[in-house]
Amino acid sequence: MMRRSVFENYELYSPLATINPAVKLICSVVVMLFVSVVFDLQTLSLLTAFGALMVLGLGRMRPVVLVRALLPFLLFGIGFLWMNALLPRSAGTTLFTVGPVAISAEGLRNGMSFFLRALTFGVWSVLFVASTEPTRFVLSLVHQLSVPPKIAYSALAAYRYLPSLQIELEQIRGAHRLRGVGEAGGVRGKLQRAYRFTVPLLAGALRRAGRVAAAMEARGFTGANRTWYRKEGLRLRDAAYALGVFGVTAAVIWWGLHAGTLMLWSGRLWD
Repeated sequence: MMRRSVFENYELYSPLATINPAVKLICSVVVMLFVSVVFDLQTLSLLTAFGALMVLGLGRMRPVVLVRALLPFLLFGIGFLWMNALLPRSAGTTLFTVGPVAISAEGLRNGMSFFLRALTFGVWSVLFVASTEPTRFVLSLVHQLSVPPKIAYSALAAYRYLPSLQIELEQIRGAHRLRGVGEAGGVRGKLQRAYRFTVPLLAGALRRAGRVAAAMEARGFTGANRTWYRKEGLRLRDAAYALGVFGVTAAVIWWGLHAGTLMLWSGRLWD
């Protein structure tokens, strides 16, 4: 079975894939902007769970695929977690000690908030990327967000090129093995391999970018006075999706305010 790339949409026929990409983008960005100023664990956990449920339910993504997509965000969040737990900026209530290192409740709480924030960013990013077909996304940028077609289609060309980087990397690696290029071990060997692979990949990317730019310039691709084979529009389901996302987010905020647990950024990262 062919494995899907990170940059490929996971399911074209899921309910989430039918939502206008511009609407999904705006909703995800608004949620992530709100999350960036939230520090209490309850709000972050609820918004992460809400996004994950939509990806698994409306997006029809298998849990193992979601976990694999979230691995970079998990590692990033774990880095913040242990740094804040082991190296707090201020003294606090000590929970336990590991040798000379004291783990404080405040440092652990701050670390968990950064961990959950990274996870929330990951879930809402996957929600958009995994359910959005690139061509529809570009059309929605042009039709709903008034992005100039020249910029939108340039982004589409770059987006579609990204999955082929892995294929080109495998071709370069196979060509090196065919020519008997040694695979030295250790740090020095890894640096040598990175140099041998990066230079041809970069050269190929520059050649392709030049060809795309020349093709767009030769066709006078300004986007002015052009007709469209397809046009993205707004439908009732898009409004329902936006109302659902913002409604649940507002309910989470209200619950946090009512319970007294909502903690927003006060201008300082630590108490």
